Amino acid sequence: MESLRGMVSFVQTARLGSFVRAAQALEVSPVAVSRNVARLEAQLGLRLFARTTRALSLTAEGTALLAECEAPLEQLDSAFRRSRDSANTPSGCVRITAVSPFVRTYLMPQLGEFHRRYPLVELDIELSEQVTDLVADKFDVGIRVGPLNDASFVARPLGPLTLALCASPAYLAAAGLPLQVQDLAQHRGLALKISGTQRALPWWLKGPEGAIEWPVSGPLRCNDFLSLSEACCAGLGLAQLPLVVALPALRAGRLKVVLPDSAPTGLRLFMHYPDRQLPARVRVFVDFLMAMMQSHPDLDVPAAQFVAAAPQRRAPVATATFAAAPAASRAVPPTKGAGAKARVRAAPRAPSARRK
Repeated sequence: MESLRGMVSFVQTARLGSFVRAAQALEVSPVAVSRNVARLEAQLGLRLFARTTRALSLTAEGTALLAECEAPLEQLDSAFRRSRDSANTPSGCVRITAVSPFVRTYLMPQLGEFHRRYPLVELDIELSEQVTDLVADKFDVGIRVGPLNDASFVARPLGPLTLALCASPAYLAAAGLPLQVQDLAQHRGLALKISGTQRALPWWLKGPEGAIEWPVSGPLRCNDFLSLSEACCAGLGLAQLPLVVALPALRAGRLKVVLPDSAPTGLRLFMHYPDRQLPARVRVFVDFLMAMMQSHPDLDVPAAQFVAAAPQRRAPVATATFAAAPAASRAVPPTKGAGAKARVRAAPRAPSARRK
């Protein structure tokens, strides 16, 4: 570093012809420039300037050194200016790892607006439900459920994450409505699995004694919530879905929420990044995302408005009791040869008035 400082002082002095003017350009004192050049001469064992009381001129060795180091120092200065400009002008690629429901529901519909504002910024997005090492995998931003257990990362809450057990009306009509958690053992489950594995995640539920991890058993395992939602709409079984993923089908009546009181609470989406001092390309993405989530209308939609109605118990059918009719009013059995049908005699007609 001392050699670099001496080189910079030497080149500026050679270009401007004096220590005073070089000091003004470098924004340091003339004494500091003179000492840096003297230290460089001592390290090289060469005299770079011929000094007199009235003039300062390069020696042959100084001229040769200037020709060698002027271009590299110019490249370093250019690299510094580009880095400084990139810190103020958003450009380049932002690498993001995020859970798929967030990207599909929140981020993708807003990418057009982001590109309109920041046309020089590119986004490289990887969908994953797994916890990823942001630094080792060279990601700028991660979006996950819950904060990371690492104080070196910045964790900013994006909003609540509501999970809901859902089923189609047709499935509930055929299989019945589960009224308590234990009833789930009689139902088909659609499970989310971790990418690259065969392991199905349990359903996270809430019971009277605390959190429950309910093992899912059924005809389908899939690593994509949107696909699970479509299978659920098709009547394949029950699925635990993020409410934001299920909302379109819930609003259309294709899905219903079951066991709403067993849904886990306190889950939140977080955005993580490894450093508070962000380059402009990352900073504008982070700020854009925070502003978008604060004003999103679907964050506070209650799942209770989509709950499947419990079957109503039928009221008992009332049976009428009739007392025996008195003997005088009892029906007289038909006479012999009258047949099975009761005959109704016509009432006698009133006599018509005679003409006078």
